Amino acid sequence: MMNTTTTTTPEVSSPFFSYICDKYFYSSEWFTFTICTYITFQTVFWLYNIFLFYIGYNDISYFEKYRIQKHKPKLRFQPEIIHQMKNGIIKHQLSLIVSLPLLYYLLNYFGHVSVRTSIPSLFTILWQMIIFILSEDFLFFWTHYFFHTRWLYKHIHKKHHIFKQPTGVVFIIADPWELLLQNQLAVWIAPIFLKEKHLFTICLWIFIRVYQTINAHSGYDLPYISAQYYLPWLMSGTLQHDYHHQHAKMNYGSFLTLWDRFMSTHRLQKDD
Repeated sequence: MMNTTTTTTPEVSSPFFSYICDKYFYSSEWFTFTICTYITFQTVFWLYNIFLFYIGYNDISYFEKYRIQKHKPKLRFQPEIIHQMKNGIIKHQLSLIVSLPLLYYLLNYFGHVSVRTSIPSLFTILWQMIIFILSEDFLFFWTHYFFHTRWLYKHIHKKHHIFKQPTGVVFIIADPWELLLQNQLAVWIAPIFLKEKHLFTICLWIFIRVYQTINAHSGYDLPYISAQYYLPWLMSGTLQHDYHHQHAKMNYGSFLTLWDRFMSTHRLQKDD
């Protein structure tokens, strides 16, 4: 009797993340999660920042008219600023290598992150993104607000405010306590405690949050590419955050203007 061996290969018709998990990541959900979230972050981080560097360095007239501090010299290309940005990028890359694998266990400790199931419905994705944004904006506003009290600003938050003319990379340059409490805690508290989440929604959330914070620090009030352009009263963005960096006060929110309006700390950047 002939002996036959069957080899199991992933079905192309299976859910996308399940397919790549079996085909490329040794059937490890942890490894799939780590690589997919890492690639998501790197894609939006590098594409947007390379674009900002290119238009800033080459003084492209179409984009220059949208530069907020257009009547001031570009401080972002000074050697000491470039040095700070290089150091910040290296440290942040190392922190990602440690934090993303741990995030998988945190998300599963308080709930469950699905890797092998189908991508959730549009309705599920929408309500989860709304919860993530509301939670992040609330926590970011209040931690940011308290980081501007005298002692915390002097000893922790001031490092981020050496950039009076922010650019996209600047969001990762901050004291470790600020990165942990103001950024990571605010971003991940809702996803961690949400009972059921999917790898797709986690990747989408990373994309949205990284895109939003790079845009807020970009120094360019570009049309069409931000939620603020379509909902100026509700959404915070580049104008508010550029003002915040210039004056080291006001506009403490991330996504929304609601808490700033409630606390009378909302200001719009005027033309220089």
